[in-house]
Amino acid sequence: MSEGIYKDNISEYMIKLKNLVPELNDAWMGYHNEVFKDGAISNKDKQLIAMACAHITGCPYCIRARTKSSKAQGATDEQIAEAVFIAMRLAMGQPYAFGSIAFENYDLMKAKKDVTEGYFISKNIAPQIQEFHQLSGETHEKFSAFHEMVYEDGHLSKKLKKGLMGLACALLAKCPWCIRSCVRDGLKEGVTKEEITEAINVAMVMSAGACWAHAGISMEAADKFVTKDKK
Repeated sequence: MSEGIYKDNISEYMIKLKNLVPELNDAWMGYHNEVFKDGAISNKDKQLIAMACAHITGCPYCIRARTKSSKAQGATDEQIAEAVFIAMRLAMGQPYAFGSIAFENYDLMKAKKDVTEGYFISKNIAPQIQEFHQLSGETHEKFSAFHEMVYEDGHLSKKLKKGLMGLACALLAKCPWCIRSCVRDGLKEGVTKEEITEAINVAMVMSAGACWAHAGISMEAADKFVTKDKK
């Protein structure tokens, strides 16, 4: 049986990566460490945002590391659980919003109209979303109830949940409508542009961090590679 591609301990290979390009790695870590300093957003909240982002990128090493970092900064298990559900909601938000493209094109194709004109990304998708709600029936009612519960004040504040954590996840989900929605609701909760800036930087770190952590796989593969000349 072959070994699993995900190793529990990748420290050996991460050390190799750092040693191969020390200046690059130092520059990366300099940025990383600056991002996670206490600022407009506390380090604890940044770690929770990062953990939610890690669930969007799907990096198991990032999930594990950020969960540990969140706990080290005083996060409770309940706060961690709520952050996971924020990630789930934003992961759902992507197909939910992009579904408007399916509805729009269905109508155009049925009417035998040109679907190559205009833009895929429309600023107003309300008509398509409303129709989706109607056709979903009771399913939408269940979704709406879940949506409301996810974002309500709980172990984490609504401001943190949607205005900052949700925004960071929306950026990684690459959903323009989700980004806009999170900014709008964040403004209602008093989110500042400085906080938004810091949340964006956390999202940037986590997007790159997934590549960095998975580099352990590259380093392992490089170690185990045997050229034909060496055989």
